[in-house]
Amino acid sequence: MTDQRGFTIVEVIIAIIILSVGLLALASSAAVATRMIAQGQRYSEASAMASERFELLRSVPCDSLANGSATADQFTVAWRVTATASGRAMLADVAVTSPTGRSNRTDSFRTVILC
Repeated sequence: MTDQRGFTIVEVIIAIIILSVGLLALASSAAVATRMIAQGQRYSEASAMASERFELLRSVPCDSLANGSATADQFTVAWRVTATASGRAMLADVAVTSPTGRSNRTDSFRTVILC
């Protein structure tokens, strides 16, 4: 008999199975990372829109502040302004609604506007 070296078919099949499982795990984690990046981008844009709305509200005299809503691109921004107990400040709540792949997401922001 001659001494032959190499892999048996069973070893090759096991190696292919292990490689396939690893590649499937890598593909699923890439999909999760992609969704998380998209969610982060939506939240960043929502917080930028809320910050912009807060600055617009700060530029208006306290007597003229009113509730309202606006739509920009795919986002809906709604704000509610209420007086504090002291009357020396206003509480501004901004809700930014953005579409996701499955439904809509609403992010809420709050600040105090001094009068």
